[in-house]
Amino acid sequence: MKRIVSAAFSAVLLVLVPCAAFSLPGEKTKGMSSSASSAPVQIFMPETVCVGDKAELRYIFHSELPLMEEDELHRELSVELPSFTAQSDRCIVLSASVDRFGHEYTISLMLIGWRVGSIDFAPFVLGNYLVDFEPIEIASAVEKNGAQGFRPPSPPLVVPGTTMVLGILAVVLFVCFALVVFALFHVPAIADFFTRTHAERVMRRNMRAALKKLRQLEIRQSGMTDQQFCASLQHILRGYLGKRFYRSFASVESGAVYETFVELCGGDLDDAQDAMVQQILGILNRTDYIRYAHEMLKDGERQQLIVQTSKVISEAGGSYAEL
Repeated sequence: MKRIVSAAFSAVLLVLVPCAAFSLPGEKTKGMSSSASSAPVQIFMPETVCVGDKAELRYIFHSELPLMEEDELHRELSVELPSFTAQSDRCIVLSASVDRFGHEYTISLMLIGWRVGSIDFAPFVLGNYLVDFEPIEIASAVEKNGAQGFRPPSPPLVVPGTTMVLGILAVVLFVCFALVVFALFHVPAIADFFTRTHAERVMRRNMRAALKKLRQLEIRQSGMTDQQFCASLQHILRGYLGKRFYRSFASVESGAVYETFVELCGGDLDDAQDAMVQQILGILNRTDYIRYAHEMLKDGERQQLIVQTSKVISEAGGSYAEL
């Protein structure tokens, strides 16, 4: 009986020992590794990768032999490896790296697929380990979405309030266009309007300046002789008339003032114009008489002349209309 048991035990050993020489099921032996290692694991994320999607390919394997420096845990790999560039017509490898955790190594590739179909990277050597990726698949977006044809065109998205803004913009543009057309057909009238506006502004400024000078003369008249007062008053009035009618009155004799106004008004004066010119002549003649005859003004006459001159200037004043 003992001989039978011994013979049976010997037979079992003969069967088990040869089996131990082979790798266990599921293991993949790398030809360039000097020690047996477990089968590599490959992960492609996300689960379905379409053309244009950014994806990550991980290759995890075990190696007893050191493939990196002892204190090196991470290493960037060149994306210009022949294994990667050979597939440039199908994908682009954005980055490649390897990480070590003890004797476990993880190769990570970030890539974007260009074409539908299979991508099979050629094997390459890392240290003394042969890295051999399994083929990966790039799917079509049409297959992913289950589309059978082109979608019908959808209306443009409208932001709330856009219609109102566009309407207001259209109205503003229409008004601007109308103004431009109006301006083109009324260039002479518009030019005349701006000319008159500028002239009236100059005349109003001239009137205000003359009235201011009269007020200053009224304040400082106490220190003047009658001749000095009349000369200053006449200087203010003549200066105002020169700027008002764009013609110098400084050298025009008082006797020629009426003819000058007739010429300025086109050869004739109406009743209102004649009355205004007569007031101006009255002021000039009276002040000339005091200046050159060396006579004296009556009591209160200075104030009367200032008031009369102010009235003439105010009535002729800042209007562009003829006197």
